[in-house]
Amino acid sequence: MKATLITLLTICALLFAGCTTPVAIDPQTGQEQLAKYRAGYFYAPLNAPIGQIFKTAIREIDSMGYFRTGELHKDTAITIYGRKIGDEKITLRISQEAEGQSEIRIRVGKLGNLAESQNIYAKIRDAL
Repeated sequence: MKATLITLLTICALLFAGCTTPVAIDPQTGQEQLAKYRAGYFYAPLNAPIGQIFKTAIREIDSMGYFRTGELHKDTAITIYGRKIGDEKITLRISQEAEGQSEIRIRVGKLGNLAESQNIYAKIRDAL
């Protein structure tokens, strides 16, 4: 019984902490730029400063029908909180990686939703 429990916990830990799925983010142009989907979070690069991404993100989130519930501004990162129909939580975190290089992290719901995250990212990227 103890060995079964330890094995089950190890498998769960690997699934939530160690699995990373590469996701093509621009198949139409043929660029080999990839995003990552890890433990329910969608990570993708953007070539813009965080201030510009923030302004674009809030405009696009509003136009998609999401309800923004808050923002958290720090020196190198901005987090946007929101809700969608069905009261599902949405979190976008924009962090500065280097000069003009940023990364956006998106999570939809408690366990994540890859398709919805890709849709949000595509709208923001296209609007930049």
